[in-house]
Amino acid sequence: MRPGSFLDGFWRLGPVGAMVVAFGIAWGVAAKDAGLSDSLIYLLSGAVFAGASQFASLDLWVGPMDYLALFLITFAVNARHILMGTVLYLDLKDRSIPYQMWAVLTMTDAPFAMSQTEPDSARRVALIIGGGWMIWLTWMLGTFIGVSFGGILGDTNSYGFDALMPIFFSVMLTAVFKGKSSVAPFLGAGIAALIWYLSFPGNWHVIAGALVGGFLNMVLNDD
Repeated sequence: MRPGSFLDGFWRLGPVGAMVVAFGIAWGVAAKDAGLSDSLIYLLSGAVFAGASQFASLDLWVGPMDYLALFLITFAVNARHILMGTVLYLDLKDRSIPYQMWAVLTMTDAPFAMSQTEPDSARRVALIIGGGWMIWLTWMLGTFIGVSFGGILGDTNSYGFDALMPIFFSVMLTAVFKGKSSVAPFLGAGIAALIWYLSFPGNWHVIAGALVGGFLNMVLNDD
């Protein structure tokens, strides 16, 4: 398998995909319990493909439809993708517009996080593209299992499904931690996100933490 190829990125996300299956099962069970039709659940997973915002907007689908609220919640939860796209600019700026759109079509947190520990540009892009499709496929598989067999599984949190993704990102943080130079940005991002989370509704704390952490890293580690 050629390093930097689609399959290279695809299979490197295999272990993460196993966790995503569990996360997808939890979504399928929750959506089914909320009364969404099977076809709508599959459509949301396949087309929206945004686990956190799908959970966050679930109540809006079962009550009177408020399209503005649905848009704002989805945008707030996924606004971090603006920052991800900015980071990926150097790797994709010389590519065609269709290629850039293809590259970020299935961009998610896990492939992006792994790409930030990869020094080779081609392999970073492979992780974003190939890894993204691995996550999409496993997310759909999990959704199918949750919809089809959710009644048997019951409360998925009792199996620890809700802890899988936080554990993954905790592990990824250790990979990008660079010692003393990372302490201030890490703490600043965490404190800013926590203060925002406790002070304001919605999910904008993700953006607040990212901006503060990025600013501190730029100012303190400008060398």
